[in-house]
Amino acid sequence: GNFLIPLLLSLPDLCLPRLNALSAWLLLPSGISLIISLFLGNTGLGWTFYPPLSGVTFSSGHGTDFLMFSLHMAGVSSILSSINFICTIHSVVYYGV
Repeated sequence: GNFLIPLLLSLPDLCLPRLNALSAWLLLPSGISLIISLFLGNTGLGWTFYPPLSGVTFSSGHGTDFLMFSLHMAGVSSILSSINFICTIHSVVYYGV
């Protein structure tokens, strides 16, 4: 929707604003930290998702930390892209339509 709506309204200069580029670039470190968490292991979370972070008694590795960081980065990316979507719709409103 971020690319399609400005193109449908004949406004190609709004297709790649800064927020959209930032949200796309945040997905790269998110994916990298997700892959790192797979190789580090100890990401079995059981029934709860927010266990105490890596410690001697709970989760000895850093896999859970990387997994949570990855999910938080993906969430920030999603929030930025939704802000971009709302701002794009707000800036291209045609009055009288």
